Order: sequence, then structure tokens, then C-alpha cells
Amino acid sequence: MSSQSNLRSRARGGLSTVFDYIRTRRLQGSSATLPTSYPLPALSQTVPHITVSSPGGSVTPQKSTTSSPVLSASVTSVATASGACAAPGGNLNPSNSGISVSSSTTSPSTTSIRKARPIPASDVNRYERKRTIPQTRDRVFIEPGNKVFEDKPPSGRWKPLVHPEGALYYYDSSRRIYTDADLSKTSTLLAIEVFADQLYNDAQANPNIDITSKTELVIEDIDETTCGYYFVEQDTRCIFWLERFDAETLFENIRRVKNMGHITVRVDLMPTQTAPRTHCELFPHENRVTPVALEELKQMIMHAAAVTITSVTCVAPFEKEELEKMLDLVMNIEGTLDGQFTHTRCVVARFMSEFIKAKFFNFCGQPGARLDSDQTIYFKGHDHQSLLFIITSFLLFGSPRTHQEDLKVIWVDRIINRVLWNQFIDKLNDEWTGLALSATVILNANIAFLAISSVPDTAGLLSYISVVCSIAVVLLVLLLVRQNQKRDCERAVALLTYVEQSFFGTEVLAIMYSLPYGLLVWALIYFAAGFGDLVFKIESQWTRGAVGFAGVLVVCFVVLVLQIGRHQMNPKDEGSAV
Repeated sequence: MSSQSNLRSRARGGLSTVFDYIRTRRLQGSSATLPTSYPLPALSQTVPHITVSSPGGSVTPQKSTTSSPVLSASVTSVATASGACAAPGGNLNPSNSGISVSSSTTSPSTTSIRKARPIPASDVNRYERKRTIPQTRDRVFIEPGNKVFEDKPPSGRWKPLVHPEGALYYYDSSRRIYTDADLSKTSTLLAIEVFADQLYNDAQANPNIDITSKTELVIEDIDETTCGYYFVEQDTRCIFWLERFDAETLFENIRRVKNMGHITVRVDLMPTQTAPRTHCELFPHENRVTPVALEELKQMIMHAAAVTITSVTCVAPFEKEELEKMLDLVMNIEGTLDGQFTHTRCVVARFMSEFIKAKFFNFCGQPGARLDSDQTIYFKGHDHQSLLFIITSFLLFGSPRTHQEDLKVIWVDRIINRVLWNQFIDKLNDEWTGLALSATVILNANIAFLAISSVPDTAGLLSYISVVCSIAVVLLVLLLVRQNQKRDCERAVALLTYVEQSFFGTEVLAIMYSLPYGLLVWALIYFAAGFGDLVFKIESQWTRGAVGFAGVLVVCFVVLVLQIGRHQMNPKDEGSAV
């Protein structure tokens, strides 16, 4: 009897607790949701192991533990019960891929709002992330009859898109938001959702910000505490931010940029009816390129090709052969802009960005715009040569002076001309290859010369020095050619910036590039001196006279060539060339 009475009392106590809970929830007028003060770490749960049999098939739990109460969806937290996360206001789509999925343990928690950092479109670090594929030993099984092979989106709101280069990014069509963040991670998805909501709330609260139905938002996942962003306005073809933006980060090595008309080029404005260039290149699926933009690009390419033919110091960012290939591509793009594929949009945006970048670097449309590649727009100072450079130029027969003049044309106002740099490196590689071949010939001649048994000591010493110089030429050529195999302008900028910060500036680079030529000339001189010593000490008087006359004649020819070379016409000098 006592046991039965205990059971009745427990039952009445349990029913009274349930009734009290129901009355309380009715008075509050809300659904059964846990109080916000509930300790969230205590809500950790093990997600059931789920196998989806076929598209639209039933979901069968294989393994589960005691489930805990589920949080309702809100702005800062998302309800989750099966390992998938639904964005606020979005729909949770079940997987229909027919692939067995292993679950993991999730721990819902409140998501803090990340700090906002305004960035330009060029600061979307898609190519610097270097994400890796995690190792796994899980085996993948394809269910019988499965015909759909698609990955489940992180939520019904975000649509995964693939860039023509292969990069994965997400697009929220309802709010026109793009992001490169890895939304497959629940924590990242929550952080991006909360950050986007906060940005739109701040924009609505600011009377100076006008968000239209065509405004787009790009969010860059920088780190665990910060997100970068920028807005794109399609009607005005510009990007903007919610706070003051420090434009110095856009200018790179360009100094004295102060006019808004000049800055307009750098913040990706386009004078045609299309989206900003870099933004369109990064996210091409919803950004259309109009025929007007394509026609403008065609005109720019044709003008640059004409300028490269008629001028050796033009500011075109491409070589003549490259411009011809670009024009062929643009001609083939006509009629394909309205298609469902995004490849041609990326092509137009990338080509256009290179031309507009060149306009910004050359102060196009500004007073004092750079019209020639060797024209400085900052100052015209006097050339000061160090004592080391003067002595080295004399010892290396003026070769450093020639290379220094070439570097002055290539590296102007801390800006490198890609076309001239490539031509300069190609010329050096060809020159070094010829010098190495000549050095091997002189080396063989010295070996044969030293094989003569009657060679005097002085002649032998001079020949040995010539051998050392020839070996040095071959070694330096091998090193220099290897260092300059890749015509990479970014490496060239880093190299020129480094040497310019030194005491001697680019003179060091000019001397280094001149070493093979100077050492080869010294090797030839020492070999000729040793040969002359042998002739004038051992041979007869008639032989000495003949060799002496030939030597004087050769010296006269060399002096004549050097004299004419000093007075060769400079393109900047007065006169005309036909």
C-alpha cells in the first residue's frame, strides 16, 4: 500500500509540474523555448548518424544519445538538431545526394558581432588564403539509384557558386550578399549572418547611406574577430562604405594622389554601364557586362596596339603581340555576353582592370599626366653617381652606365614598366648566353696556349688570369640567367625597391648585370697580352713586326667603333629618324 501511495504522489507531483509549466508558457504568450540564461555549454549534444537512402527518401537515425531542448532561431543563434544549420529566416534543406554522411558533435552558442573593416574590392584575398583539404579516413558510399550528386548548401538562403577559375563563393540573392567565407562551418555561417544584419541595420540608421534594391554587399572573412566589407551600387557603378575610408591603402607606391577624379579610377569606377571591374571579376554570376563596356575595351586595345607600333616609350601595359591576342579574344566574345556562362565576363573585367590600373599609375586625366614611360612626374633632379660607380664603370668598360640608363627608363617614380622590364630581361639573357659561349672559346684558347712548352713565365701568368676571368664569366652567367628566368614583375618590383633603399641605389644592380661583359673583356685582354709576350720574346723580328702592325690596326678599329658609339643618335635629341 505504501508503495502504491508513493507512486500516486509522484504522479500527482509530475502532473502539477507539467500544468504549472503550461500555464506559465500561456501567460508569457510564446512557444516553449529555453530561457536565455540557460547555460549554453550544457546543451552539447551528439548528432544522430544519418544515412539518406535516395533523393527525397526518409532519414533513418542510426545512433543517438539523449537529446536536449532545442533553441529557437534568432538573430544571434540558430536552432540545430541534426548537424545542419539554418540561417535566420532561411529554410533547412535536407541532403538529397544519396551519400552517407558522418555526423559530428555541435555546441550551439551565442555569436558575437565581429568588428567591421572597410576594404576595397582588391583586398578580397581569394588567392592568398591557401585553404587545405583536411585528411579523413571516412569512406563514401553512393546509394543505389542515386542520380543527384550535389553538395548540400549551408542553408536555403545561401547559394554556392563556382568561379571560372574554380574558387567557391556564396551568394544570398534575397539580400544581394557575396562572400568567400567557408559557410560550411556553422560558426562562420552564424558570424557572417550576424555581421550582415548589423551592417544593414547600421546603414538604415545612417541618413547619409542610401541602400537600394540594386545595392550589393561583399563580406570578407578576415579572422575570428574581424570582417571586411564593401557595398556596390550598380546604378552609379561605384563602391562605398558606412564609415570613413583611408584611401592611402589603395595607392601602393603612387604618391601625391589628391584629386577625387583620380581616386575614382582606383576605387573601381567604370565609365561605362557595367559593374565595378574587380568586383565583376571576383563575382561574375550576377554581374552582367554590357556591349558598351565591351566596345570600350576593344577601342582601348586597338589604341594601345597602335601606340606600341609607333612609339618605343608608350605607356601601354602590354606588348604588341599580347595586344593582338587580346583583340582576337575580345572579337570572339561579341554575342556571348548574355549567355549563362561567366567566363567571358571575367575576361572583360580582367582586361579592363589592367588598362584602368595603368591609367591610375600614369595620372591619366590629371595635370602633369605621364605620357612617356621614361617621364617622371614628381621631380627632375640631377643624376648623382657615386665614386664606386664611376670607378667600376671605368673598369668594366662603361657597361654599368648603359645598364643604369636602361633601369632609369624601366623604374620611373618607383613604378616598373612591365613591357620594358620583360624586354630588358630578354635582352640580358641573350647577351649573357653569347658571353658565356665566348668565354668558353677563350678558355679553350688559353688551355691550348698553356700547352706550349716554351711559354714564358709572364705569358703563362697572364694566360692563367685569363682562364680565371673566363671561368668567372661562365659562373656568373649561370647564376644570373637562373635568377632572371621568370619574368615576374612582382619580384622585379621587390628587387628594385630593395636595391633603391640601399646607399648606392640601382647602381648596384647595374654593376652586377655588367660583370659578365667586363670580365670577358678582361679575359680577352689578358690572353692577348700573354700571346703578345710570347711573340715578342721568342719569335723573329719579321714575325714581331707583322703581329705588331696587325695589333695596331685592331686597336684603331676598336677606337673608331667606340668613338662612333658615343655619338649615336639619342631618341630625345633633336632631329628626325625615318
